[in-house]
Amino acid sequence: MNRCVHELFEEWADRTPDAPALLYDGHELTYRELDARANRLAHHLRRLGVGPESRVATCFEHSVDWVVGALAALKAGAAYVPLDPAHPSDRLAYLCEDAGVSALLLHRTLAERVPYDRAHRVHLDADAAALAREPADRPPPAAGPDHLAYVLYTSGSTGRPKGVGITHRNVVTRSRDNGFLAVRPAETVAQACSHSFDASTLEIWNALLNGARLVGIRREDQLDAERMHEMLRSAAVDVMFAPIAVVEHVVAERPDAFSSLRCLMTGADRVEVHTVRRILEAGPPRELLNLYGPTEGTILATAHRCNDLASGETSVPIGRAIARTDVHVLDEDGRPVPPGVAGELHIGGDGLARGYLGRPDLTAERFVPDHLGGRPGGRLYRTGDLARRRPNGDVEFLGRIDRQVKIRGVRIELGEIEACLHDSDRVREATVQAIPGAAGEPQLVAWVVAGAPDVTADELRARLRERLPASMVPADVVLAPSLPLTANGKLDVRALAELARPAPAALVAPRTPTEEHIAGIWREVLDLPAVGVHDSFFELGGHSLTATRLASRLSASLRVDLTLRMILERQTIAELAEAIEPLRAGGGGAAAIGRDSRPRRSVEDLLDEVMGLSDDEVTALVDAGA
Repeated sequence: MNRCVHELFEEWADRTPDAPALLYDGHELTYRELDARANRLAHHLRRLGVGPESRVATCFEHSVDWVVGALAALKAGAAYVPLDPAHPSDRLAYLCEDAGVSALLLHRTLAERVPYDRAHRVHLDADAAALAREPADRPPPAAGPDHLAYVLYTSGSTGRPKGVGITHRNVVTRSRDNGFLAVRPAETVAQACSHSFDASTLEIWNALLNGARLVGIRREDQLDAERMHEMLRSAAVDVMFAPIAVVEHVVAERPDAFSSLRCLMTGADRVEVHTVRRILEAGPPRELLNLYGPTEGTILATAHRCNDLASGETSVPIGRAIARTDVHVLDEDGRPVPPGVAGELHIGGDGLARGYLGRPDLTAERFVPDHLGGRPGGRLYRTGDLARRRPNGDVEFLGRIDRQVKIRGVRIELGEIEACLHDSDRVREATVQAIPGAAGEPQLVAWVVAGAPDVTADELRARLRERLPASMVPADVVLAPSLPLTANGKLDVRALAELARPAPAALVAPRTPTEEHIAGIWREVLDLPAVGVHDSFFELGGHSLTATRLASRLSASLRVDLTLRMILERQTIAELAEAIEPLRAGGGGAAAIGRDSRPRRSVEDLLDEVMGLSDDEVTALVDAGA
């Protein structure tokens, strides 16, 4: 494993130069073409002073340029820092500042998204002619296997996102001879995850370091089960990773959607038995893998093959350690616990990150010496996850020790949201908790003691939206006179639920057969006992996946062409019924749908909030009629 990521890619570029490497929206590059484009950009970066341990930020929409930029940064000797253009501009600027990026790669259309002027800007679209004049040969080697390959930011409990530093050795360990997945030359790997989500590196480098083709799948295409099924077949995808939230959504509408795959990998949250059984009964992929691992372990640490799930199984284990990885379940004193006993999961091995960028104190706290003697001078990462080992050696995930939560696969530190609320003299006290929402899914709620009499919940949510990704903005902000405390002076989390939340309007029962039909599907999709015809789908806990499921079920049951756009524009049962009835009667279509005069969030704002889409993706989705 003493090789760099780009060096292993270059071996395939020499061996199979004309093999397809990338395919994004009809734009295809061979290994030779990808190598040449990355070489030219790497030469340009070198001229800008980029070298070993430099950081290069990459901020792109769905495009081959994201891969070109990451590969070029590595060839220049630097580490890439992926930025999600859907995130607030202030947050992107902070990440650039914290990482100390020396160059920023992006398209001209995104120039205003990243207000950071301390780095050289390279617009891969507008500067294409100048870049084409750079040499196409490979720049001299500048990095070794223990240099940084990328820095990926995760939510921080102190209010500051923290950058996890991953080395070339870490990436190669997870991409070659990893003991759980052997990607074969000429196979096709889907690239469906956000670039700022660590699983995207699993997709990209498992493909390009093994001679395979990488096919980009847009985020909105994953929300339509039929479209997903068709795309996987038409693109002849062999291997795919999809967060369990996406998998659950897709198989609820099309259980055999993934049956054409050789391998489906999932994870990013607890995988339920009923989801696995549904896939297995409908024609499963040849391999269905449940993966577990934090960003600090370079994406994953354990894997479990679910195809042989026992008939009496009540939970899906996260499996056993993959190659060159150590996994221990330890008690509070750092001693191994016997099978069946819960403890904190610790991981070690060649996939363990270098640590947190510029945070030696936090690194020392979470990355501790390997006192078990697995590897001389080795370290163990304290995951904060509770687990237990089964008698057969499989590990079972039990939950979190701390206040970290996952909302549809996104790792969130509640303390970071609280810190954003406290960063204002208009908030005296605040706490954020994850409580069960629609269909039992966790939902963020903030309880706030205002620091001024005119503070409103809408004001606070707007402030959070300016600074945090959509997935971290609480669904509700509750203003309270004080926060309840226990007899010991600690926050009484149970008593929070009794504090007044916004009073729901009186339920108005369905008045027509169409409203009654829609209400029934709403109750099923949102897992609610009752809904009113004037309730908002999104304020009841709906999100991108449930909205797509609602559109699909209503279209099938009422035999109308109901789009996601219509769900976003017509957020109540009464409004949906008004839109659907002319369609059923053959008297009009989406173009004939009127709008009421009440103020509400725009379609673009809703898509940004519930899907985390970037501006360009939102525009494309809305223009296409969703």
